[in-house]
Amino acid sequence: MMGVFRRCWKQVGAVRRYIFSPRGLAVLALIAVGFVLGVLVTQVWISDGSDGDSASRSSAGAAEPIATALQSSIDSGAASDSTESANEQLPTDSTSSESDGNQSSTTPGAGDEATATVPNEPLEPVVVVLDREPLSYETALAIAAGLAPQTVYPSDCMSPLPRPDLLPNAPRAYRFGIHQGVDFLCFSPGRHAVAALDGRVVLAVGDYLDPDPDDRDELLEVAGDLEATPPFTLLSLYGNYVVIDHGVVQFVGHVVTLYAHLHEVDPDIRVGQTIRAGQRVGEIGNRGTHAAANGDFYVEPHLHWELHINDQYLGAGLTAEQTREVYTTLFSEALG
Repeated sequence: MMGVFRRCWKQVGAVRRYIFSPRGLAVLALIAVGFVLGVLVTQVWISDGSDGDSASRSSAGAAEPIATALQSSIDSGAASDSTESANEQLPTDSTSSESDGNQSSTTPGAGDEATATVPNEPLEPVVVVLDREPLSYETALAIAAGLAPQTVYPSDCMSPLPRPDLLPNAPRAYRFGIHQGVDFLCFSPGRHAVAALDGRVVLAVGDYLDPDPDDRDELLEVAGDLEATPPFTLLSLYGNYVVIDHGVVQFVGHVVTLYAHLHEVDPDIRVGQTIRAGQRVGEIGNRGTHAAANGDFYVEPHLHWELHINDQYLGAGLTAEQTREVYTTLFSEALG
């Protein structure tokens, strides 16, 4: 027994001498450094994982209100359309419009690491389009009949009704678009455009400057590339023009009319003023056309007139014959 004890004590002494020797102390130092490094690496790994979760939660938190707001907007629009249809007491379909827009978003709390992963190439634009179906032929016809008793013929120039190319939905190859209004051709200058309904002036442009023909053609090349007329390009083609808001007409909807290509706007016309049906809006001309860009201000004067119901021109999506019937009904009482 004593022999075993002595051998153990001898081993303990040998281990103690090794530990306190220079070599033993170096080994202990290496072990201590490894332990400390292990702790630090573990903490960094845990911290990175926590930050990643936080960034994900932050990104989700930012995205959820946007999605909720967009859905709320869509639901609100649908509810509004439904209410308008009920108030109008017409078998209306929903109207059609397009709106383009670019959206960009950042993710708060993502940190420098997230920023470093964003590619340098330009991002594709995000387009949100809320489609609405055009009014049916029956609904458009009912609207025209409802407005007919109040409507004054907006021009004393030639009737456009026999010619489909002068009515809405006729193609306009020079700008790769569709005609949205009615063209009243005048064969002499000095003719007058008058308000078709009672309303209030909301836009009046009387100082339009026609562009150089080459500048105009260059602008229209964009429409050619897109195979459609951008809305602001279309606006630049109106020349001098006036827009009248006629408010919400019972059983019809929100009514707006536009009077374009005016040689001049009546000096009494100002934004905000009340205007009566039959009141002069301006002198009919050709400003905004190719002829005017060439300096020929008295060639082919005509009134471009548009009627919009709930933000869509009357007759959108109809055939040429249906469109003619709708506008014949609209002007039936004005023409006697």
